[in-house]
Formats: sequence, C-alpha cells, structure tokens
Amino acid sequence: MNGMEQLLTFIARLKEAKIQFALDCQREAIMVTVVTPLAYYEVEFFADGEIDVQRFMAEPLEGMTLEEITNVVIDEMTGPADRGPKD
Repeated sequence: MNGMEQLLTFIARLKEAKIQFALDCQREAIMVTVVTPLAYYEVEFFADGEIDVQRFMAEPLEGMTLEEITNVVIDEMTGPADRGPKD
C-alpha cells in the first residue's frame, strides 16, 4: 500500500469510528492530528511512503506499527473493540 492509500485508509478508519482529526501540511508531509482523552497524536504521511508517528504522553511508541497505533487511537476514543479470537 502506498503512502496515499495508507493516509486515506487511516482517515477512513477515524471517520468510521467518529473520531475528529485535523489535517495540515508539515515538513513536506500531510499531518493528521488526533486528540484523545489520554494522548495527542501527530501522524505524518510522506510522499515516499514513510510514516512518522508521535504520541505525546508518558508511554513511549517505539516499535508500534501504524495498524497498532490506529487501534490504540480508536480504542481510546470508543472503548476496546472485540477484534475476534486471538489464536
């Protein structure tokens, strides 16, 4: 999936979960800003497919994928979802 597809998928998932976000252009990237009760997120999507994620709170994000971060944001805003059985 290219950078634009990842951006559009991320935005679609936020909209589906009824989570408000803001779009901006920063450092030659499109930045999606999301504020949850527990954190403030800046997710930057670059033309080359790079994604830079920053979460401002006490807990570090190192090693998390975009999918994991998306799930954390949605869970913080809507409560944990049943993602099916974990085998």
